[in-house]
Amino acid sequence: MTFSWYSCQKGLPVRTIYIHIPFCEGHCLFCGFYQNAYRSDLARQYTDVLVHEMELSCKAPFIDAGPFQAVYFGGRTPTALPAKSLTRLVSTVKNLFPLSNDCEITLEGRIHNFTKEKIKAALNAGVNCFSLGVQSFDTRIRKRLGRRDPRKKVIESLTYLRDLGKASAIIDLIYGLPGQSLHIWEEDIKTFVSLEIDGCDLYQLNVFRGGLLEKSVAKGSLPRPAILKEQADYYVRGVELMEAAHYRRLSISHWARTSRERSLYNLFSRGRSDCVPLGSGAGGWLGNYFFFVEGDLKDYLSAIEAGRKPLAFGMRRSQRDFLFRDISYQMELGYCDLEQLSKRHDFDLLTILRPIISQWEKAGLVKLTDGCLYLTRSGEFWMVNLAQMLIDCLQKNQ
Repeated sequence: MTFSWYSCQKGLPVRTIYIHIPFCEGHCLFCGFYQNAYRSDLARQYTDVLVHEMELSCKAPFIDAGPFQAVYFGGRTPTALPAKSLTRLVSTVKNLFPLSNDCEITLEGRIHNFTKEKIKAALNAGVNCFSLGVQSFDTRIRKRLGRRDPRKKVIESLTYLRDLGKASAIIDLIYGLPGQSLHIWEEDIKTFVSLEIDGCDLYQLNVFRGGLLEKSVAKGSLPRPAILKEQADYYVRGVELMEAAHYRRLSISHWARTSRERSLYNLFSRGRSDCVPLGSGAGGWLGNYFFFVEGDLKDYLSAIEAGRKPLAFGMRRSQRDFLFRDISYQMELGYCDLEQLSKRHDFDLLTILRPIISQWEKAGLVKLTDGCLYLTRSGEFWMVNLAQMLIDCLQKNQ
């Protein structure tokens, strides 16, 4: 596995870096990805070790094969880290890895405890995009979910970021939350539009089996989330409001107010790109290999201290995986050019997929025009399922 990492010579022209920060200051009810509770001493140790991993990773020949177009600090809550840690990590990436002149450097996080000191430290280090999980502006819903800051504080923080004018600011909003009516959802979007920040993701609520949200609803501590039909209505209304406000659509879920918001990492990660994974729990593709960094924090720290890249596993992908990623990427953009992909991958997609596409056309989910599949509004809502069904169908006919 380590041999494969260091033997990668040259990959794809589109290249990104993903850096995972595995800490949260609290466990929000809707989240199925909680990993480690934040502790200041552990965060300082993690910063030291993560810098060491960067130093080990940048020795691979692959690293200098070309510039990286996007860097993403994500995972759990990167903004939980102290200002000095944020400065150090961003500066280390810029010093060790060849970044393009217009590289998008995104810091993900939440409003709570994202102080002005941290914001200024991130900006001074080179962050040019903030991606913040708001989920809802409604104070009652936020508190039910474990979001600590009220509507007023959220708006004040976003206004501060906007008025600084030094980086793009985008937020996540979720529809289908417990207690969230269609009116509340509309007010969430209208509040976002009124703030005139750079972009927004409109996400459908996922209720994770065995998760805190499912348990809370089962106990009667929370009202039920929206059922599927209601979620579809919320989705359609969200699209209508964003279009009415003249936002530019970058993907099924992502909207941009101006050209300042590019969403490069999110788009690249779904398509033909390589991604260097850094940090406990990170994963990424390099050439024909997928690598996953050790997710157990103790094992991760021990591996770095022993002077080795802490890879939990790696696997080689087949050529068909490139086709499947192309399908996922195009479907995320609302279409799938079957004729083009058939030529690129030497695979008769239209013949294989025509039966299922005919069913979807009758159901009003897609339109097939000149060998290209276009999602209808209903098809957009079911996009993830449709993309996976295309891939499943092709796998059965390999």
